[in-house]
Amino acid sequence: MAGLQHFVHTLPKPASPTITTAATATDGIVVITGGQQRLADGFNLLQSGAGTALLVSGVGQGVSKAILADELKLNPRETALLACCVKLEFQAVDTRGNAVAAGKWAQANGFTSLLLVTANYHMPRAKAIFTRTLPDIALSYWPVSPDDLDLDIWWKTPPIIRLLAREYAKYLTEPMANLILTRIND
Repeated sequence: MAGLQHFVHTLPKPASPTITTAATATDGIVVITGGQQRLADGFNLLQSGAGTALLVSGVGQGVSKAILADELKLNPRETALLACCVKLEFQAVDTRGNAVAAGKWAQANGFTSLLLVTANYHMPRAKAIFTRTLPDIALSYWPVSPDDLDLDIWWKTPPIIRLLAREYAKYLTEPMANLILTRIND
């Protein structure tokens, strides 16, 4: 329990919307799917110039840019930005797959730096996986705190306890998974 409590209390805080673009500027932005708030933040970062292109990794089958434009309530200028500068990636089914897809996208575009956008509770594990998978890419991070995730009273809400405990368990097993993958690849 102490480990879980430490994990929750050390989760990255959401980035301030007042951070300047220069402080977050990268070649590309990668949003790991899992919540519309992540996509909205990623698209806002693209609009602000924090990257020249955006990859949305792990998109569900049947989702299109038109659907995203509608869900995000984009105006015509924003829809044009979505059409030109956002790539939807459908193959990734887990964080490791997201990192591999991001690496291929970065290489295809000549990118040397990426801004990773995901939920704050997912960020510790995503950081570990992306850092290991993309050692030659400079990574920056944009943690998103879902509106329904109240970390001030997380222990009082069973669905939040389950979410955080599940993510903590995945985070703890990541070093073992890395060791197994390394042995398999040797």
